[in-house]
Amino acid sequence: MVRLSQRAHQRRVMIAMAIYVALFLWVWPLARSTDVLGLKTVYALTPAPPVLYVIWLMARRVLAGDELEQRTHLVGLGVAAAAVSIYGLGAGFLAAAHVLAPDWAATALVWIFPLLLLVYAAARAYAARRYGGSACDDDGAPRAMQFLYIAVIFAAIAAYIYWRHGDAQDTGLAVGMATGMLVGAAFFAIRQRLRRRSTQE
Repeated sequence: MVRLSQRAHQRRVMIAMAIYVALFLWVWPLARSTDVLGLKTVYALTPAPPVLYVIWLMARRVLAGDELEQRTHLVGLGVAAAAVSIYGLGAGFLAAAHVLAPDWAATALVWIFPLLLLVYAAARAYAARRYGGSACDDDGAPRAMQFLYIAVIFAAIAAYIYWRHGDAQDTGLAVGMATGMLVGAAFFAIRQRLRRRSTQE
């Protein structure tokens, strides 16, 4: 099995997730506006292929790694599964108690997979540092740049939704994700600068 470089892997995951978000925000809502069952099913399942592709990329990367890399992947996936399970359970309880409106509960559940990816990346990075390794290969993009890239994608999606549809809920969701990614980018940029300072001193 040919192993992708870290940069190529990151690029493919980010493109797939951008496509996922775009399909979820632009195509998936069409499922609500049609009464034809077949068409409704197609619209509802449209965001699934990018998710399946990312799962395949993750499996391919784990299987191509050595034992230490597989162990860090396992730690990352275990922590991410636990965190997302807690998140999904909480959202389910809130929806069942009618604290969350059905639309907001459905939106919260659809964002489970992107949340799993973020928690997985953070947990794997921690595990790699704990075992004395690196969370990414030498050709991987800096973490701050990864978050900035995702923030730009969400900002572009928010601008398009606002200009094309004027949907306040979907626009606010995309803006919120972009803001969160910008905060993450700022955090990692500041941390990298402080580490450089400490090494120079």
